[in-house]
Amino acid sequence: MKKFKFILLAFLFAFVLVPAVALVSCNTAEEISGDGETTVPDVGESPEDHIAVRLYPDVPDSDFNGYVFTFITRTIDNPDWIDWDHRDIFAEEQTGDPINDAVYIRNRTVEAKYNFAVKEIVRNNAVGDVRKAVKAGDNTYDAALIHLNTELPALSQDGYLYNIMTMPYLDLTKPWWNQGCIRDLSIGGKLYAIQSDLTVLDNDATSAMIFNKKILQEFALEDPYELVKNGKWTLGKLSEMIKGVSQDLNGDGKMYIQDDRFGLITQEDSSLSFLYGAGERTVSKDKDDYPIPVFNNGRAISVMEFLTDLISDSDNVVRLHQYMNTLPIYEEQAKMMEEDRALFSWIRMRVVEKLRSMQTDFGILPIPKWEETQERYWTQMNSHTSDAVAIPKSNDNPDRTGIILEALTAESKYTLQPAYYDLNLYGKFTRDEESRDMLDIIFNTTMYDIGEVFNFGNFADTIIHYPSNKTYTYASTYEKLEKKIYIDIDKVMAKYADIDD
Repeated sequence: MKKFKFILLAFLFAFVLVPAVALVSCNTAEEISGDGETTVPDVGESPEDHIAVRLYPDVPDSDFNGYVFTFITRTIDNPDWIDWDHRDIFAEEQTGDPINDAVYIRNRTVEAKYNFAVKEIVRNNAVGDVRKAVKAGDNTYDAALIHLNTELPALSQDGYLYNIMTMPYLDLTKPWWNQGCIRDLSIGGKLYAIQSDLTVLDNDATSAMIFNKKILQEFALEDPYELVKNGKWTLGKLSEMIKGVSQDLNGDGKMYIQDDRFGLITQEDSSLSFLYGAGERTVSKDKDDYPIPVFNNGRAISVMEFLTDLISDSDNVVRLHQYMNTLPIYEEQAKMMEEDRALFSWIRMRVVEKLRSMQTDFGILPIPKWEETQERYWTQMNSHTSDAVAIPKSNDNPDRTGIILEALTAESKYTLQPAYYDLNLYGKFTRDEESRDMLDIIFNTTMYDIGEVFNFGNFADTIIHYPSNKTYTYASTYEKLEKKIYIDIDKVMAKYADIDD
């Protein structure tokens, strides 16, 4: 009777939310063709492509006799990072929160069908625990949620993870697996972690912009929604709109984050996000899935030089990390928007939920393009705050793991993802119908830069910090690091070639 109740509950939940918008795969900003020229791929699927007919996982009916399937997830002992803990793997009970309840229903449904139980172990040092488990042959962890920017490069190169592409029963052609990750983050045909509909942390980590409608109207500025729809939402337009909005409100002769009004709020990694929004990246891949540096071109350098002028303009732009050692910067970011002291802010989508009590209406926008003629908008999947599913090599039953992960991820597409979009993001936090349209653009244009994830030659981390200092020259900086970039790429390729999958 209990099994039937769980399945019925899940069916009703999914039936109500079938019209919801599901997360689509992210697309590359550029691909290197065989002749070395860059090509821009098609936009790809629309968010509604997979909602008409429900798909089911193609896995065998199995009874796992009450097996406890254990995920290890990471946490960071820092209040500024609590938003990047997982809320999408385990739920003890239903609480009325859309995401919590969707996780609960998803787990109970799949657990009942295959007779197993989901468990989550949270650790401050997940990567260290995975290393220890693999070295000791300890099969405690069936799957791990690992950090893209630090843990994936470290664990994959040392042979601690299974190649996702060879895992049994994972059908990576299905829409619940993130095709952009497969395309962008594989190296030499090997992939050691993947994002999917199983989690919403990747959604939370997606880059975007928000704007304060009161300030916009007060200064009679152009409608950003119309700019986006007409292809005119560019970095140049952003720079133009923030001028004249900033004001020394307390008249002390200096601009300060807690006292005054600014045109734009940025963070350390805003620069890479804007670079990707321009359709550029640091490293792409060739037809053999081999990483190739692509930054050293006139367009990318022009974008970064423009960003240097924009972000270093301290009269109009707040750089949150400048205050990181003295203030709770993310609280200050929300406070500036709520107190009508910022027109625009670069965000990761998780920030939208923090603005629920904001009295002034705000809107959501994609990252600006570089020029109006640019074919499309592009959205950074932030590697500093998002995780991906990986399988430790100490896992002693890949067949069972493949079946359970495929089933959980497929179910997530019809429970967790609709809860995130329709009930949580659209239903509770957006303020207008236009923002819903903007979110469709944002989540349909996400991309990754493998050069940022692996930080070849320390180049990606280097240019993150450059826009705050006008003394840097991007072309010469790249030339100094180019040899190291190629050396690092060759090292990773060699290590991947030596791994026995």
